Amino acid sequence: KIQINAENVVVGDLVEVKGGDRVPADMRIISSHGCKVDNSSLTGESEPQTRSPEFTHENPLETRNICFFSTNCVEGTARGIVISTGDRTVMGRIASLASGLEVGRTPIAMEIEHFIRLITGVAVFLGLSFFILSLILGYTWLEAVIFLIGIIVANVPEGLLATVTVCLTLTAKRMARKNCLVKNLEAVETLGSTSTICSDKTGTLTQNRMTVAHMWFDNQIHEA
Repeated sequence: KIQINAENVVVGDLVEVKGGDRVPADMRIISSHGCKVDNSSLTGESEPQTRSPEFTHENPLETRNICFFSTNCVEGTARGIVISTGDRTVMGRIASLASGLEVGRTPIAMEIEHFIRLITGVAVFLGLSFFILSLILGYTWLEAVIFLIGIIVANVPEGLLATVTVCLTLTAKRMARKNCLVKNLEAVETLGSTSTICSDKTGTLTQNRMTVAHMWFDNQIHEA
């Protein structure tokens, strides 16, 4: 038996884990002595899951004979054969899929783009109208062009983007005071119409630690 770094583990290695160890790769369990692992970072299960050599479910995430990379062994010992490492592990594939997601356009971005196109069309129409009207009224070409440029520039909302950014930033600061970190300012506008957020990802919105918020005593609810 030798001890090596996790990055040196390869498929086919026989690995032993014990309470307090982090599983270095996806492993198929071949022997277990009271082994339980914490899968909260992967599946959201708050309770430690028993691991044994028996195949118990068709779903790899539910069966008891597989330990997953980055989960923690909380008690007992187990031996297993490495079946996946690195990006080929379940956690690695999830990370690859998450990093490969294309960022969609937010509703406020689409509304701003639509508004800018509308204003641009109106500005060009008015500019050309004044240009033609200037020529009809006898103004020179230079004066007509000046009218054209002036009308177009006057209709351009130069402060629109700055105003929107300032408003979203102020909203993000208000949310930060409530321990809510906003990474994308444009998402703040969407949150205004959000009533419920559902998530089973322990560690993202929760800490896997339960606390008492209220108590029922003597037919009354008391804050803890």
